[in-house]
Amino acid sequence: MGLALLLMTVGCGSSGSKGDAGVVEDGGPDAGPDGGNEDAGPGDAGTDPLACEKQRGVCAGARRALVDGAYESECTALSYGADYESAETRCDGLDNDCDGVTDPSIESRVTALPGGYEGGQISSLRTEAGVLVAVFDGATDARVLRLDENLKVQETSSVPMAWGRTGAARQYVRTSKLVRTSEGPALFYSTTNFLVPPLNAYLVPLEEDGAPKRGADGEVLEYRLLDRPQDEGRTVVAASTEHDRLVVLWTTGEPRTPPIQVMGTVVDSKGQVLVAPKALFESASTWTPSPGSALWLRNGELLVALVEESGDGKGTVRVRRLDAALEQVGEERAFTTSESPVPQLLDLGAAAGAPLASPVLVWRSREAPESLRWIRVAGHLFEGGQPVTWLEDTPGYVPWFGAFVDEGVLRLSWLSRFYEPGENNTPLYWGRLWTKDSGDAPVERTPGLELMSLNEHAMWVLMEKVASRRMATMYTATTDEGQFLDAVRYCTP
Repeated sequence: MGLALLLMTVGCGSSGSKGDAGVVEDGGPDAGPDGGNEDAGPGDAGTDPLACEKQRGVCAGARRALVDGAYESECTALSYGADYESAETRCDGLDNDCDGVTDPSIESRVTALPGGYEGGQISSLRTEAGVLVAVFDGATDARVLRLDENLKVQETSSVPMAWGRTGAARQYVRTSKLVRTSEGPALFYSTTNFLVPPLNAYLVPLEEDGAPKRGADGEVLEYRLLDRPQDEGRTVVAASTEHDRLVVLWTTGEPRTPPIQVMGTVVDSKGQVLVAPKALFESASTWTPSPGSALWLRNGELLVALVEESGDGKGTVRVRRLDAALEQVGEERAFTTSESPVPQLLDLGAAAGAPLASPVLVWRSREAPESLRWIRVAGHLFEGGQPVTWLEDTPGYVPWFGAFVDEGVLRLSWLSRFYEPGENNTPLYWGRLWTKDSGDAPVERTPGLELMSLNEHAMWVLMEKVASRRMATMYTATTDEGQFLDAVRYCTP
Protein backbone atom coordinates (compact mmCIF):
# COMPACT_ATOMS: atom_id res chain seq x y z
CA MET A 1 0.00 0.00 0.00
CA GLY A 2 1.43 3.34 -0.93
CA LEU A 3 0.50 6.91 -0.41
CA ALA A 4 -2.68 7.74 -2.31
CA LEU A 5 -2.36 11.35 -3.40
CA LEU A 6 -4.63 12.69 -6.09
CA LEU A 7 -2.78 15.21 -8.23
CA MET A 8 -5.19 17.40 -10.13
CA THR A 9 -4.36 20.09 -12.66
CA VAL A 10 -7.28 22.43 -13.18
CA GLY A 11 -7.26 25.48 -15.44
CA CYS A 12 -8.43 28.62 -13.73
CA GLY A 13 -7.39 31.49 -15.97
CA SER A 14 -9.76 34.43 -15.52
CA SER A 15 -10.97 36.96 -18.01
CA GLY A 16 -12.57 40.34 -17.76
CA SER A 17 -12.18 42.67 -14.82
CA LYS A 18 -11.83 42.06 -11.07
CA GLY A 19 -12.76 45.43 -9.67
CA ASP A 20 -10.16 47.71 -11.19
CA ALA A 21 -7.84 44.77 -11.95
CA GLY A 22 -7.77 42.90 -15.25
CA VAL A 23 -5.94 39.88 -16.68
CA VAL A 24 -4.38 40.35 -20.11
CA GLU A 25 -5.65 37.84 -22.67
CA ASP A 26 -2.75 37.89 -25.15
CA GLY A 27 0.46 38.30 -23.24
CA GLY A 28 2.61 36.06 -25.40
CA PRO A 29 3.09 32.37 -26.20
CA ASP A 30 1.86 29.64 -23.83
CA ALA A 31 3.96 28.57 -20.87
CA GLY A 32 6.22 25.57 -21.26
CA PRO A 33 4.97 22.01 -20.77
CA ASP A 34 6.47 21.78 -17.26
CA GLY A 35 4.24 24.61 -16.03
CA GLY A 36 7.07 27.09 -15.60
CA ASN A 37 9.42 27.82 -12.72
CA GLU A 38 7.39 28.51 -9.58
CA ASP A 39 10.23 30.58 -8.11
CA ALA A 40 10.70 32.72 -11.18
CA GLY A 41 9.95 36.43 -11.31
CA PRO A 42 8.05 38.41 -13.98
CA GLY A 43 8.92 37.23 -17.44
CA ASP A 44 10.51 33.98 -16.22
CA ALA A 45 7.44 31.67 -16.01
CA GLY A 46 8.07 29.54 -19.07
CA THR A 47 8.47 31.84 -22.06
CA ASP A 48 5.49 34.07 -21.25
CA PRO A 49 6.53 37.41 -19.69
CA LEU A 50 3.06 37.78 -18.17
CA ALA A 51 2.70 34.24 -16.80
CA CYS A 52 2.43 33.89 -13.03
CA GLU A 53 5.09 32.22 -10.90
CA LYS A 54 2.82 29.29 -9.98
CA GLN A 55 1.43 27.19 -12.78
CA ARG A 56 0.12 24.06 -11.07
CA GLY A 57 -3.35 23.21 -9.80
CA VAL A 58 -5.80 26.11 -9.85
CA CYS A 59 -2.90 28.36 -10.97
CA ALA A 60 -2.45 26.57 -14.29
CA GLY A 61 -2.49 29.13 -17.09
CA ALA A 62 -2.63 32.10 -14.69
CA ARG A 63 -1.37 35.47 -15.95
CA ARG A 64 -0.59 38.65 -14.11
CA ALA A 65 -3.53 40.87 -13.32
CA LEU A 66 -3.48 44.52 -14.33
CA VAL A 67 -3.85 46.67 -11.22
CA ASP A 68 -4.08 50.47 -11.54
CA GLY A 69 -2.49 50.28 -14.96
CA ALA A 70 0.44 48.04 -13.93
CA TYR A 71 0.87 44.27 -13.88
CA GLU A 72 1.31 42.59 -10.52
CA SER A 73 5.01 42.14 -9.81
CA GLU A 74 4.12 38.98 -7.87
CA CYS A 75 0.89 37.16 -8.58
CA THR A 76 -1.81 37.16 -5.92
CA ALA A 77 -5.38 35.85 -5.79
CA LEU A 78 -6.26 38.64 -8.27
CA SER A 79 -4.24 36.73 -10.83
CA TYR A 80 -4.81 33.18 -9.63
CA GLY A 81 -8.58 33.40 -9.12
CA ALA A 82 -11.12 32.79 -6.38
CA ASP A 83 -10.07 29.17 -5.77
CA TYR A 84 -6.50 30.14 -4.87
CA GLU A 85 -5.13 29.95 -1.30
CA SER A 86 -1.58 30.74 -0.28
CA ALA A 87 -1.84 27.87 2.24
CA GLU A 88 -4.42 25.24 1.43
CA THR A 89 -7.30 24.92 3.90
CA ARG A 90 -10.23 23.78 1.75
CA CYS A 91 -11.37 20.24 1.08
CA ASP A 92 -12.68 20.82 -2.43
CA GLY A 93 -10.78 18.38 -4.63
CA LEU A 94 -8.54 21.16 -5.97
CA ASP A 95 -4.86 22.01 -5.55
CA ASN A 96 -5.64 25.44 -4.08
CA ASP A 97 -2.07 26.48 -3.20
CA CYS A 98 -0.68 25.21 -6.50
CA ASP A 99 2.07 23.03 -5.04
CA GLY A 100 1.08 19.92 -6.96
CA VAL A 101 -0.76 18.24 -4.06
CA THR A 102 -4.55 18.18 -3.82
CA ASP A 103 -6.24 18.35 -0.41
CA PRO A 104 -3.08 17.43 1.54
CA SER A 105 -3.07 15.96 5.02
CA ILE A 106 -1.97 18.40 7.72
CA GLU A 107 0.05 17.28 10.74
CA SER A 108 -0.02 19.03 14.11
CA ARG A 109 1.36 18.53 17.61
CA VAL A 110 -1.46 18.86 20.14
CA THR A 111 0.21 18.54 23.54
CA ALA A 112 3.04 16.91 25.46
CA LEU A 113 2.26 13.70 27.34
CA PRO A 114 4.36 12.69 30.35
CA GLY A 115 4.97 8.95 30.44
CA GLY A 116 3.16 6.15 28.64
CA TYR A 117 -0.51 6.47 27.78
CA GLU A 118 -2.62 3.37 27.41
CA GLY A 119 -5.70 3.27 25.24
CA GLY A 120 -8.20 3.84 28.03
CA GLN A 121 -6.54 6.89 29.56
CA ILE A 122 -7.20 9.51 26.90
CA SER A 123 -10.38 10.25 24.93
CA SER A 124 -12.00 12.87 22.72
CA LEU A 125 -15.43 14.31 21.95
CA ARG A 126 -16.60 17.07 19.63
CA THR A 127 -18.92 19.68 21.15
CA GLU A 128 -20.37 22.99 20.02
CA ALA A 129 -17.25 24.72 21.39
CA GLY A 130 -14.70 22.53 19.60
CA VAL A 131 -12.97 19.18 20.09
CA LEU A 132 -12.46 18.18 23.74
CA VAL A 133 -9.57 15.89 24.69
CA ALA A 134 -9.30 14.50 28.22
CA VAL A 135 -5.77 13.71 29.40
CA PHE A 136 -4.85 12.01 32.67
CA ASP A 137 -1.34 12.95 33.78
CA GLY A 138 -1.18 10.73 36.85
CA ALA A 139 -1.68 13.79 39.06
CA THR A 140 -4.65 14.81 41.20
CA ASP A 141 -6.28 16.64 38.26
CA ALA A 142 -7.19 15.62 34.73
CA ARG A 143 -6.70 18.06 31.88
CA VAL A 144 -9.53 18.71 29.43
CA LEU A 145 -8.20 20.50 26.33
CA ARG A 146 -10.49 22.44 24.02
CA LEU A 147 -9.17 22.39 20.47
CA ASP A 148 -10.26 24.40 17.44
CA GLU A 149 -10.85 22.82 14.03
CA ASN A 150 -7.11 23.05 13.37
CA LEU A 151 -6.53 21.04 16.57
CA LYS A 152 -4.78 23.93 18.30
CA VAL A 153 -5.34 24.17 22.06
CA GLN A 154 -7.60 27.12 22.84
CA GLU A 155 -8.33 26.44 26.49
CA THR A 156 -7.39 23.98 29.24
CA SER A 157 -9.67 23.04 32.14
CA SER A 158 -8.79 21.04 35.24
CA VAL A 159 -11.00 18.27 36.59
CA PRO A 160 -10.05 17.29 40.15
CA MET A 161 -9.92 13.55 40.75
CA ALA A 162 -11.99 12.04 43.54
CA TRP A 163 -8.98 11.10 45.67
CA GLY A 164 -7.48 14.56 45.30
CA ARG A 165 -10.62 16.23 46.64
CA THR A 166 -11.05 13.88 49.58
CA GLY A 167 -7.42 13.35 50.52
CA ALA A 168 -7.71 9.59 49.97
CA ALA A 169 -4.88 7.42 48.67
CA ARG A 170 -3.98 8.07 45.05
CA GLN A 171 -5.71 5.79 42.55
CA TYR A 172 -4.80 4.48 39.10
CA VAL A 173 -7.07 5.47 36.20
CA ARG A 174 -7.92 2.28 34.32
CA THR A 175 -10.43 3.61 31.78
CA SER A 176 -11.76 7.01 30.81
CA LYS A 177 -14.11 8.29 28.15
CA LEU A 178 -15.69 11.57 27.20
CA VAL A 179 -19.40 10.92 26.57
CA ARG A 180 -22.42 13.00 25.62
CA THR A 181 -25.38 12.54 27.96
CA SER A 182 -28.85 14.08 27.85
CA GLU A 183 -27.43 16.85 30.08
CA GLY A 184 -24.40 17.58 27.87
CA PRO A 185 -20.81 16.33 27.76
CA ALA A 186 -19.35 14.46 30.73
CA LEU A 187 -16.10 12.75 31.69
CA PHE A 188 -16.35 9.14 32.82
CA TYR A 189 -13.38 7.48 34.50
CA SER A 190 -12.78 4.35 36.51
CA THR A 191 -10.00 3.70 39.02
CA THR A 192 -8.36 0.90 40.96
CA ASN A 193 -5.73 0.82 43.67
CA PHE A 194 -2.82 0.34 41.24
CA LEU A 195 -4.34 -2.61 39.33
CA VAL A 196 -5.98 -4.26 42.34
CA PRO A 197 -9.44 -3.80 43.91
CA PRO A 198 -11.47 -1.81 44.70
CA LEU A 199 -12.97 -0.70 41.37
CA ASN A 200 -14.63 2.71 41.39
CA ALA A 201 -16.17 4.74 38.58
CA TYR A 202 -17.20 8.39 38.41
CA LEU A 203 -19.04 10.78 36.09
CA VAL A 204 -18.16 14.49 35.97
CA PRO A 205 -20.61 16.71 34.01
CA LEU A 206 -18.83 19.25 31.78
CA GLU A 207 -19.67 22.49 30.06
CA GLU A 208 -19.43 22.54 26.26
CA ASP A 209 -15.94 24.08 26.58
CA GLY A 210 -14.74 21.25 28.83
CA ALA A 211 -14.89 23.04 32.19
CA PRO A 212 -16.42 20.91 34.98
CA LYS A 213 -19.90 21.94 36.07
CA ARG A 214 -20.25 23.19 39.61
CA GLY A 215 -23.04 23.05 42.16
CA ALA A 216 -24.60 25.88 44.14
CA ASP A 217 -21.76 25.65 46.66
CA GLY A 218 -19.15 26.10 43.92
CA GLU A 219 -17.87 22.54 44.23
CA VAL A 220 -17.26 20.44 41.15
CA LEU A 221 -20.16 18.08 40.47
CA GLU A 222 -19.21 14.43 40.48
CA TYR A 223 -21.30 11.26 40.68
CA ARG A 224 -19.99 7.88 41.78
CA LEU A 225 -21.27 5.13 39.50
CA LEU A 226 -19.39 2.09 40.82
CA ASP A 227 -18.04 1.01 44.19
CA ARG A 228 -16.88 -2.60 43.83
CA PRO A 229 -14.60 -3.69 46.71
CA GLN A 230 -13.64 -7.03 45.11
CA ASP A 231 -13.38 -6.08 41.42
CA GLU A 232 -10.73 -4.54 39.18
CA GLY A 233 -9.99 -4.16 35.49
CA ARG A 234 -11.15 -2.02 32.58
CA THR A 235 -14.68 -0.75 32.21
CA VAL A 236 -16.87 0.00 29.20
CA VAL A 237 -19.39 2.86 29.16
CA ALA A 238 -22.01 4.05 26.68
CA ALA A 239 -24.46 6.94 26.99
CA SER A 240 -27.88 7.52 25.46
CA THR A 241 -28.80 11.18 24.91
CA GLU A 242 -32.41 10.34 24.09
CA HIS A 243 -33.27 8.35 27.20
CA ASP A 244 -30.93 9.80 29.88
CA ARG A 245 -29.16 6.52 30.49
CA LEU A 246 -25.60 5.31 30.82
CA VAL A 247 -24.55 1.70 30.96
CA VAL A 248 -21.32 0.61 32.66
CA LEU A 249 -19.85 -2.85 32.06
CA TRP A 250 -17.01 -4.56 33.92
CA THR A 251 -15.71 -8.03 34.93
CA THR A 252 -16.04 -9.64 38.32
CA GLY A 253 -14.25 -12.73 39.61
CA GLU A 254 -10.97 -14.33 38.59
CA PRO A 255 -9.61 -17.85 38.00
CA ARG A 256 -8.92 -18.25 41.71
CA THR A 257 -12.45 -17.13 42.62
CA PRO A 258 -14.75 -18.33 39.83
CA PRO A 259 -17.12 -17.77 38.19
CA ILE A 260 -15.83 -14.92 36.04
CA GLN A 261 -18.77 -12.80 34.91
CA VAL A 262 -19.38 -9.68 32.84
CA MET A 263 -21.48 -7.33 34.94
CA GLY A 264 -23.58 -4.32 33.99
CA THR A 265 -25.51 -1.47 35.57
CA VAL A 266 -27.59 1.42 34.21
CA VAL A 267 -27.63 4.91 35.74
CA ASP A 268 -28.92 8.31 34.70
CA SER A 269 -26.80 11.41 34.03
CA LYS A 270 -26.86 12.29 37.75
CA GLY A 271 -25.68 8.87 38.87
CA GLN A 272 -29.05 7.56 40.05
CA VAL A 273 -29.23 3.78 39.65
CA LEU A 274 -31.86 2.66 37.15
CA VAL A 275 -30.77 -0.98 36.91
CA ALA A 276 -28.81 -2.45 39.82
CA PRO A 277 -25.56 -4.32 39.04
CA LYS A 278 -26.32 -7.71 37.53
CA ALA A 279 -24.48 -10.51 35.72
CA LEU A 280 -24.86 -10.31 31.95
CA PHE A 281 -22.61 -13.16 30.85
CA GLU A 282 -20.71 -16.10 32.29
CA SER A 283 -18.44 -18.20 30.11
CA ALA A 284 -19.50 -21.82 29.71
CA SER A 285 -15.85 -22.76 29.17
CA THR A 286 -12.57 -21.96 30.87
CA TRP A 287 -12.11 -18.94 28.61
CA THR A 288 -11.99 -15.52 30.25
CA PRO A 289 -14.83 -13.12 29.39
CA SER A 290 -14.60 -9.33 29.38
CA PRO A 291 -16.67 -6.39 28.08
CA GLY A 292 -15.60 -5.07 24.67
CA SER A 293 -18.04 -2.37 23.55
CA ALA A 294 -21.56 -1.07 24.16
CA LEU A 295 -24.00 0.91 22.02
CA TRP A 296 -27.48 2.28 22.69
CA LEU A 297 -29.78 1.78 19.72
CA ARG A 298 -32.41 4.14 18.36
CA ASN A 299 -35.17 1.82 19.58
CA GLY A 300 -34.00 2.06 23.19
CA GLU A 301 -32.27 -1.34 23.23
CA LEU A 302 -28.62 -1.88 24.08
CA LEU A 303 -26.00 -3.78 22.09
CA VAL A 304 -23.02 -5.23 23.92
CA ALA A 305 -19.95 -6.90 22.46
CA LEU A 306 -18.42 -9.42 24.88
CA VAL A 307 -14.99 -10.96 24.38
CA GLU A 308 -13.93 -14.46 25.42
CA GLU A 309 -10.23 -15.34 25.19
CA SER A 310 -8.63 -18.75 25.62
CA GLY A 311 -5.23 -17.50 26.75
CA ASP A 312 -3.45 -19.24 23.85
CA GLY A 313 -4.34 -16.93 20.96
CA LYS A 314 -7.99 -17.86 20.36
CA GLY A 315 -11.03 -15.72 20.97
CA THR A 316 -14.73 -15.11 20.35
CA VAL A 317 -16.73 -11.91 20.10
CA ARG A 318 -20.36 -12.27 21.17
CA VAL A 319 -22.89 -9.56 20.27
CA ARG A 320 -26.08 -9.48 22.32
CA ARG A 321 -29.21 -7.33 22.39
CA LEU A 322 -30.43 -6.24 25.80
CA ASP A 323 -33.55 -4.37 26.83
CA ALA A 324 -33.64 -1.38 29.17
CA ALA A 325 -33.53 -3.76 32.17
CA LEU A 326 -30.39 -5.49 30.77
CA GLU A 327 -32.31 -8.67 29.90
CA GLN A 328 -31.24 -10.48 26.73
CA VAL A 329 -33.50 -10.12 23.68
CA GLY A 330 -33.36 -12.75 20.92
CA GLU A 331 -30.30 -14.78 19.92
CA GLU A 332 -26.71 -13.59 20.03
CA ARG A 333 -24.21 -13.42 17.15
CA ALA A 334 -20.79 -14.96 17.72
CA PHE A 335 -17.65 -14.34 15.64
CA THR A 336 -14.51 -16.45 15.89
CA THR A 337 -11.38 -14.34 16.23
CA SER A 338 -7.95 -14.28 17.83
CA GLU A 339 -6.50 -12.63 20.91
CA SER A 340 -7.21 -8.92 21.58
CA PRO A 341 -9.93 -8.39 18.95
CA VAL A 342 -10.71 -4.92 20.49
CA PRO A 343 -14.28 -4.86 19.06
CA GLN A 344 -16.12 -1.60 18.47
CA LEU A 345 -19.87 -1.21 17.91
CA LEU A 346 -21.10 1.75 15.85
CA ASP A 347 -24.43 2.87 14.42
CA LEU A 348 -24.58 4.05 10.80
CA GLY A 349 -27.83 5.89 11.56
CA ALA A 350 -31.31 6.05 10.09
CA ALA A 351 -30.01 6.31 6.51
CA ALA A 352 -28.75 2.71 6.84
CA GLY A 353 -32.16 1.35 7.81
CA ALA A 354 -34.10 0.30 10.89
CA PRO A 355 -32.52 0.37 14.36
CA LEU A 356 -31.48 -3.29 14.15
CA ALA A 357 -30.16 -2.98 10.60
CA SER A 358 -27.84 0.01 11.05
CA PRO A 359 -25.33 -1.19 13.72
CA VAL A 360 -21.94 -2.52 12.61
CA LEU A 361 -19.20 -4.40 14.46
CA VAL A 362 -15.52 -3.74 13.74
CA TRP A 363 -12.80 -5.98 15.14
CA ARG A 364 -9.30 -7.34 14.58
CA SER A 365 -8.39 -10.95 13.94
CA ARG A 366 -5.92 -13.43 12.49
CA GLU A 367 -6.36 -17.08 11.63
CA ALA A 368 -2.98 -18.37 12.86
CA PRO A 369 0.00 -16.91 14.73
CA GLU A 370 2.01 -16.50 11.53
CA SER A 371 -0.83 -15.07 9.40
CA LEU A 372 -1.69 -11.48 8.56
CA ARG A 373 -3.74 -9.37 10.91
CA TRP A 374 -7.14 -8.38 9.57
CA ILE A 375 -9.65 -5.68 10.35
CA ARG A 376 -13.13 -6.98 9.72
CA VAL A 377 -16.54 -5.34 9.61
CA ALA A 378 -19.95 -7.00 9.94
CA GLY A 379 -23.29 -5.27 9.41
CA HIS A 380 -26.90 -6.46 9.61
CA LEU A 381 -25.81 -8.31 12.72
CA PHE A 382 -29.21 -9.88 13.43
CA GLU A 383 -30.14 -10.50 9.81
CA GLY A 384 -27.30 -12.91 9.00
CA GLY A 385 -24.78 -10.27 7.88
CA GLN A 386 -21.33 -11.79 7.27
CA PRO A 387 -17.90 -10.29 8.01
CA VAL A 388 -16.11 -8.32 5.30
CA THR A 389 -12.32 -7.92 5.44
CA TRP A 390 -11.41 -4.23 5.27
CA LEU A 391 -7.68 -4.66 5.76
CA GLU A 392 -4.98 -7.29 5.50
CA ASP A 393 -2.02 -5.65 7.22
CA THR A 394 1.62 -5.97 6.20
CA PRO A 395 3.25 -9.18 7.55
CA GLY A 396 4.82 -8.53 10.93
CA TYR A 397 2.68 -5.45 11.61
CA VAL A 398 -0.20 -5.25 14.10
CA PRO A 399 -3.02 -2.75 13.46
CA TRP A 400 -4.43 -0.78 16.39
CA PHE A 401 -7.53 0.94 15.09
CA GLY A 402 -10.26 3.42 15.82
CA ALA A 403 -13.62 3.70 14.05
CA PHE A 404 -15.98 6.61 13.43
CA VAL A 405 -19.32 7.14 11.69
CA ASP A 406 -19.63 10.38 9.75
CA GLU A 407 -23.06 11.06 8.21
CA GLY A 408 -23.68 7.36 7.67
CA VAL A 409 -20.17 6.59 6.36
CA LEU A 410 -17.88 4.25 8.31
CA ARG A 411 -14.32 5.54 8.56
CA LEU A 412 -11.32 3.78 10.10
CA SER A 413 -7.87 4.88 11.19
CA TRP A 414 -5.08 2.71 12.52
CA LEU A 415 -1.48 2.58 13.64
CA SER A 416 0.23 -0.32 11.88
CA ARG A 417 2.95 -1.18 14.39
CA PHE A 418 5.86 -3.60 14.62
CA TYR A 419 8.80 -4.02 16.95
CA GLU A 420 12.39 -5.12 16.68
CA PRO A 421 14.99 -5.89 19.35
CA GLY A 422 17.17 -2.98 20.32
CA GLU A 423 20.12 -2.62 22.63
CA ASN A 424 20.05 -5.29 25.37
CA ASN A 425 17.02 -6.76 23.57
CA THR A 426 14.90 -3.79 24.57
CA PRO A 427 12.05 -3.70 22.03
CA LEU A 428 11.92 -0.76 19.65
CA TYR A 429 8.48 0.09 18.25
CA TRP A 430 7.85 1.59 14.83
CA GLY A 431 4.76 2.15 12.77
CA ARG A 432 2.77 3.83 10.06
CA LEU A 433 -0.55 5.66 10.14
CA TRP A 434 -3.40 4.77 7.78
CA THR A 435 -7.02 5.71 7.15
CA LYS A 436 -9.77 4.09 5.13
CA ASP A 437 -13.33 5.07 4.27
CA SER A 438 -16.09 2.71 3.26
CA GLY A 439 -15.61 1.67 -0.37
CA ASP A 440 -12.19 3.32 -0.73
CA ALA A 441 -8.64 2.00 -0.64
CA PRO A 442 -6.44 2.61 2.44
CA VAL A 443 -4.51 5.89 2.41
CA GLU A 444 -1.21 6.33 4.24
CA ARG A 445 -1.14 9.39 6.52
CA THR A 446 2.27 8.84 8.12
CA PRO A 447 3.86 12.30 8.53
CA GLY A 448 6.69 12.61 6.04
CA LEU A 449 6.08 8.98 4.99
CA GLU A 450 8.92 7.97 7.32
CA LEU A 451 8.46 5.23 9.91
CA MET A 452 7.26 6.76 13.17
CA SER A 453 8.96 6.01 16.46
CA LEU A 454 6.32 4.67 18.86
CA ASN A 455 6.30 3.03 22.27
CA GLU A 456 4.70 0.00 23.86
CA HIS A 457 1.55 1.98 24.77
CA ALA A 458 0.87 3.21 21.21
CA MET A 459 -2.05 0.81 20.78
CA TRP A 460 -4.88 3.20 20.03
CA VAL A 461 -6.02 6.09 17.87
CA LEU A 462 -8.82 8.65 18.32
CA MET A 463 -11.00 9.94 15.49
CA GLU A 464 -13.11 13.10 15.34
CA LYS A 465 -14.80 15.14 12.63
CA VAL A 466 -13.35 18.65 12.96
CA ALA A 467 -15.03 20.48 10.06
CA SER A 468 -17.06 19.81 6.95
CA ARG A 469 -15.28 17.11 4.91
CA ARG A 470 -12.34 17.10 7.32
CA MET A 471 -11.52 14.32 9.77
CA ALA A 472 -8.73 14.06 12.31
CA THR A 473 -6.96 11.08 13.77
CA MET A 474 -4.93 11.48 16.97
CA TYR A 475 -2.25 9.19 18.38
CA THR A 476 0.83 9.17 20.59
CA ALA A 477 4.22 9.75 19.02
CA THR A 478 7.63 9.35 20.63
CA THR A 479 10.62 11.55 19.83
CA ASP A 480 13.95 12.36 21.45
CA GLU A 481 12.16 15.23 23.21
CA GLY A 482 9.51 12.97 24.78
CA GLN A 483 6.02 11.71 24.10
CA PHE A 484 3.30 13.77 22.44
CA LEU A 485 -0.30 13.67 21.35
CA ASP A 486 -0.07 14.25 17.61
CA ALA A 487 -2.79 14.60 15.02
CA VAL A 488 -3.27 14.35 11.28
CA ARG A 489 -6.19 16.18 9.68
CA TYR A 490 -7.30 14.97 6.29
CA CYS A 491 -10.01 15.59 3.73
CA THR A 492 -12.81 13.15 3.00
CA PRO A 493 -14.64 12.68 -0.30
